[in-house]
Amino acid sequence: MNKLLFLLLSFFLPIQGNCFEKLSSDYLIIFGNPEAPVKIVQYFSFTCPHCLSIYRDDFKTIKSKYIDTNQVTWTYHPVPMDFLTVQAMDCLEKLSDREKRIFLESIMDVMPLDDAKLTVCYMEKAMELFEKPIKHLAEKDYLSKARAFQDAFLFIKQPDKINAVPTLEINDKLFLNDVPDIAFIDKQMEFIKKIKFGEDK
Repeated sequence: MNKLLFLLLSFFLPIQGNCFEKLSSDYLIIFGNPEAPVKIVQYFSFTCPHCLSIYRDDFKTIKSKYIDTNQVTWTYHPVPMDFLTVQAMDCLEKLSDREKRIFLESIMDVMPLDDAKLTVCYMEKAMELFEKPIKHLAEKDYLSKARAFQDAFLFIKQPDKINAVPTLEINDKLFLNDVPDIAFIDKQMEFIKKIKFGEDK
């Protein structure tokens, strides 16, 4: 019983020293049933090659296996360490929850990692299709006055914050040194099932 209690505490308590304020829900992209028992947050940026490869290689499998079956609520949380992610945040702020999901999927499917200007063009085109055009998204003067820029600045100046992407959070516990691919998700979901059914292994 003591071992099971230790496992419960170690899994469900957040890592100490990583208390920070998340961005507003206006910038978050949420997939799945909000009542799902497992809440996963992936911290990412639009210039992170690992974030992009994990999305392209693993997210569809994760979605069909865990999100679409109401086991997991998955939230993409931008980490605005770069200009492109702040530009994306400016777009996300103006979109509905459904539009945010479409925006993320469409941009991640086509964006090149070595051409931020082209990615911004894709973002502008997406916003036009949503009939919410942003005429000056590529202009730093425009973005420096946007709410997204101010919120990004407040986020990154926190003493405790996410410093590397991709980083995963499962039920409020941060996994700072793990790759959030399908193999890692499978392992954590199996661990959660063992805890849920009281298997002291």
